[in-house]
Amino acid sequence: MKKPLLVLILLMLAVVLAALPAHAVVKSVLITEVQTGGLTSAGEEFVEIQNTTTDDIDITGWTLHYKSASGSTWSKKATVATGLLAAGKFWVFASNLVGNTSYSSGLSQTGGNIQIRDKQDAIVDQFGWGAANASLGKPASPSDPGQSMYRIHNLDLIKMLNTDDNFVDFDLTASPTAGSIPKVDVAEDDPEVAIYPALELSELLPDPASPLTDTTDEYIEIYNPTANIVDLSGWKLRDESGDEYLIKNLQIEPLEHLAIYVADSKLTLNNTGDSVVLIDPNGDVVDEAANYGNAEVGLSWIKIANQWQWAEASTPGEINSSIYIEPIISPTSAVKSVKKAVVKKAVAKAPAKATKAKASASAAAKNSDGTGIDSQQSQSQGSKWWSWLLVSLGIATIGYGIYEYRTEIILFIKKLGSHFGSRPKVG
Repeated sequence: MKKPLLVLILLMLAVVLAALPAHAVVKSVLITEVQTGGLTSAGEEFVEIQNTTTDDIDITGWTLHYKSASGSTWSKKATVATGLLAAGKFWVFASNLVGNTSYSSGLSQTGGNIQIRDKQDAIVDQFGWGAANASLGKPASPSDPGQSMYRIHNLDLIKMLNTDDNFVDFDLTASPTAGSIPKVDVAEDDPEVAIYPALELSELLPDPASPLTDTTDEYIEIYNPTANIVDLSGWKLRDESGDEYLIKNLQIEPLEHLAIYVADSKLTLNNTGDSVVLIDPNGDVVDEAANYGNAEVGLSWIKIANQWQWAEASTPGEINSSIYIEPIISPTSAVKSVKKAVVKKAVAKAPAKATKAKASASAAAKNSDGTGIDSQQSQSQGSKWWSWLLVSLGIATIGYGIYEYRTEIILFIKKLGSHFGSRPKVG
């Protein structure tokens, strides 16, 4: 084998190996609870981490870093002098509280960013809250004094939720528990399953007309026909493909129409047809929007007298338009454990109108300053980039091979032509 050809083969092999996607790294240590201030002192803070593996981990030299909500520079708050984090156990960085490693207070209650790094300065986990600019996914809701932001977990399996979206993974508790798992209170005198009100889906906008866009202006509207305020935390929206949005820290007023935009829910409605179901915290389907088939540009898919039909005007956060296109026969909805009466919409405007988020729906888990854990979007873009590089290198290699062995190729073609040319003619 000629040396240039060997070099080419080795080069191609190296490029292919480098282009192979790396295996997903399962986080062994997670940030599990954060308190930014206590009831008696704003300086009472802690950051808790947990070893989620079955092996002990040496965390000597690990560090806690902090950055303000809109800042661009990370500062080191604390270093673990010597530490062995046992399997399933917690380590607490604390200010003015009892913990394993102390640090000076300074975490903002309105928003901030935290990183845990190992002794090689590699990021182990990252967390942002409030107005944070470097959270994983969306920032978690900020806690009030005396509360903490804790990672949602399964009480039986002690399994921590980890979707790389701080908003989804964390909730608030008024009973912080540095160094242990927050407990969920269960009323002993009320063991039965909670009963939730029969909220309704009232309007979908699947294909906004220009200059509106699918990525920011699509919405799903929920209607509260009751006379009570309803806490929507724990309710879900699910589209026909099975994608879900877990609602947190949101409530709906009596007779209010609440529009939830795609920028918040990440539920993109298909223009070729889609449906949506509303699920209560018990897991029961409370209401279902009929599949609208091919979307009508700029028109809203609304429910009137339990029938779904197109309306000429979209009315997010308000009563539906009175100008309809054509009624559609209502679907047979798979409503579980709920017997609903037909409720007419209020004539007056709803008291509160949902505020449309401005963030792009495509930003799934991206840090604005480029630090932290790569998002699925950036991985996808990187994969496409490598694919094009491999194709280009392949073409270049073939071209180089033809040039390098042009003499042999020409002789082979001539021999082939002579062989076929010397064959006797038939007939």
